[in-house]
Amino acid sequence: MNQFKAFTSNEMRNHMTPPESRFKYLAWLEEKKDLAANTDFYGGKRLLGVTHTGTPIYATLSINKETLDMHLALTHTIDTIRKSELCPRRVTIGANETAPNLDHAMRPASKTDMGEVTQRTLDYIEDLININESKIYYENGKCTTLMFMKAAHCIYSGSHEKGKIRWIDVMEAWNLPKGQYFTV
Repeated sequence: MNQFKAFTSNEMRNHMTPPESRFKYLAWLEEKKDLAANTDFYGGKRLLGVTHTGTPIYATLSINKETLDMHLALTHTIDTIRKSELCPRRVTIGANETAPNLDHAMRPASKTDMGEVTQRTLDYIEDLININESKIYYENGKCTTLMFMKAAHCIYSGSHEKGKIRWIDVMEAWNLPKGQYFTV
């Protein structure tokens, strides 16, 4: 009855991905990089929660290709956010995209939900904003790869959908300067 086998077969161990699949993936990566190279702006926002009046609270990220200056902001003060109902899952929206249904986004967390906004998340975002405003980890007035990566991972990492770009595509296509390592 039980067909479970503790070890894989020889065929499974030596399986190789067909070359066509790899070529399709490499073409997709090249398409994403070309999209990023032809884009002048990258940005998005993350839903942090809602105020007691039902107003959505967002953390926003934007970076300009020409200046490589990154802007991080909150729609409300940090004290207001800490007193509000925080989002039980990660909800991100690209720039110029429509906002999600707040009732759906703020429904109680399920077992598979990831990215809950906590007080520690708010501390991290506040630290990122302070570091970005101080421009300590900028090189010649330009945002470094590590600063951009930390902000993008936290706020808006992009999209795999057709016609949209990801943070890694921006980093590779825009030639962000390398900077020194830091922790938040």
